[in-house]
Amino acid sequence: MTDITVIKPPYVHFRRQHFEYILYYILSGEMFLTEGEVKYHLKENDFLLLEPTMEHVGRKSSECRFCYVYFSWGELTIDKKDSQDIQTFSLPKHYHIEDIRNAIQCHELAERLVKCFHSKERCAELMAANLFYELLLTQALDYEQKLHKEEVPFQGKAKQIIPELAEYLEQSYASDISGDMIQEKFHYHFDYLNRQFKKWTGETIFVYLNKIRMERAKQMLQTGFYTVEEVALQTGFQNVYYFERVFKKYYGKTPGKMKKISDINS
Repeated sequence: MTDITVIKPPYVHFRRQHFEYILYYILSGEMFLTEGEVKYHLKENDFLLLEPTMEHVGRKSSECRFCYVYFSWGELTIDKKDSQDIQTFSLPKHYHIEDIRNAIQCHELAERLVKCFHSKERCAELMAANLFYELLLTQALDYEQKLHKEEVPFQGKAKQIIPELAEYLEQSYASDISGDMIQEKFHYHFDYLNRQFKKWTGETIFVYLNKIRMERAKQMLQTGFYTVEEVALQTGFQNVYYFERVFKKYYGKTPGKMKKISDINS
């Protein structure tokens, strides 16, 4: 069973005990939940895996939009200590998606998962299960990227500056960002920043930035609420024709065609 729901004050989760796993993925807002004796304060892009037979209950009311999935898994290992054992498939008990691109992808997968599960299409539950696996794999990818970043040997002040640069790109992708602007803002030569950034992320600064922009553009177009011109401007492209070329390079179709597909599906 899966769905997306919204809770608002004065609602508080009542005490429950289930005999299957439940995955909570917070889409917006926050949630205050206690499982057993452990208290969790869940925020946007947090995952929490609730275990069979353990009681969970809300601590206080809050406003939150979240996706939940009830599921069974025969050989599931729950990673409670950030184990790096890659020989077994394990899910973290509580995890926050850090990379904005992975977060956008998880939001999209959660929406598609619920829509697919509740559709009347043939094999809908099987397709929903595949989307659920993809959601878990995206979470695992984010965790792998996090481990890689922790292992990169930075020199000098790059250890602080490069994460700040990534955060700046994730928050300011809608702005007109240039190499000169980055160089002036972070007080280092752009080529040096670019080399260090690639060591940390595996991608150059502008490849990283464009992937953020394309993921966000795709998400906006799929809502059906925005024109192509509006999406271009809100993802940092002043020239809509250049935006269309970049978008087609990433997704194999123009943003106009993707919007039409979304309009038809809605």
